[in-house]
Amino acid sequence: MENQDIIVCVADDLGLRVWLERTLDGAWPIEFVASSDLNRVIKMVEATHSCLVFVTFDEAQPDRSLRVISALVKSYPSLNVVTLAKRVTQEQLLKSMRAGARDCFLSDSDTEEMRAQVKALLTREKAPAASQGKASAPSHRAVVNLLTGVSSTVDTRFVTQSYAFAAAKRHPGKRILAIDTAATERHVFYLDSNNRLTLNDLLVSSDTLDETLVDTALEEYVPGLRMLAGNLPLKSLTEERSTDLFIAFSQLMQMFDSIVINVDPLLADFWIKVIGLQVSNLVMTIHPVVEQAHLAREKLQSWDAELSERCNRLLLVDGYEDKVPPGLDQLESAVGVPSLGALPLDWANRLLAMNAGIPVHTLPRRSAFNRKFESLLKRADEQRAAQRKQTRSKEAQGRA
Repeated sequence: MENQDIIVCVADDLGLRVWLERTLDGAWPIEFVASSDLNRVIKMVEATHSCLVFVTFDEAQPDRSLRVISALVKSYPSLNVVTLAKRVTQEQLLKSMRAGARDCFLSDSDTEEMRAQVKALLTREKAPAASQGKASAPSHRAVVNLLTGVSSTVDTRFVTQSYAFAAAKRHPGKRILAIDTAATERHVFYLDSNNRLTLNDLLVSSDTLDETLVDTALEEYVPGLRMLAGNLPLKSLTEERSTDLFIAFSQLMQMFDSIVINVDPLLADFWIKVIGLQVSNLVMTIHPVVEQAHLAREKLQSWDAELSERCNRLLLVDGYEDKVPPGLDQLESAVGVPSLGALPLDWANRLLAMNAGIPVHTLPRRSAFNRKFESLLKRADEQRAAQRKQTRSKEAQGRA
């Protein structure tokens, strides 16, 4: 084996897999992964620190191959993506190049010539596409906060809406996008929506997605905060839609400093599978109900494989009463993750805000719910700042 540069090959065709192994003849280790699970493809690139990925061109499903190429290039612009095919038309070649492929190798290529080309591609980009903090990944990526629950009785729409406004208040000057997967035709969260753009529109035409389009089509509810209707019907959540969502979401991450998402419990498995690796903070929201705590623990454990090790798994208890058991410590222990905190019910103010279609912090009277939420986010920011300071201190000591 010449070196330890690992090549990733996205292939469903067994014949092309065998041909590639024989052609490279052990010169480089190869990791194969199926094209049907895009999240696994991205995880493989990240885990191997690969700077070269082959994507086989499926004549029966050419669009799938193009989506995989596009997703890889959107995630790691410096990654060398090369198409593998038994045969290819001029039109297919052009489409793969437009998607981001740098070359195309045919299965009847000369063995020695192909090995030389692979060696050239590997030496061209010695900075790995997915290593050292994703050195070749886009320089700007949003902090992704995903809020969900295990029961439809928990109003994560209102909680997420309040989270987004509190975050915008705490971080003036930051660009924040709030996505509501339970949006209706007239409302995003509990607010009137006049936006001309929905998440579904972005999935259909991700090629035209840019910051100018987003800023024009999505109004600011307060300075820096925009909202997007993200309702995707269950019946439409196909494999192709998963790839489209990953591509569009990767683009949005480059346009905003923070993305806050309300994910309906019925859609949570789908969203976690597609963007789990991108999530910075996963906030599991429950009522102070023991059954929900146990369900939350099971659900979080089932998502472990889909989430990054750097993802903070947090518990948020809504409708909490101090003097009524179980206590916050007991719920935290039952769920098995640290607690972001607990929010009071404050039903009168919630009802006023929801029916008026305004954020709770703009009510003419003081809201215990809003005060508590702002204090929770302030404490969380302070804890993260202290952790970053401690990490930098340890790194400095290590270098010394």
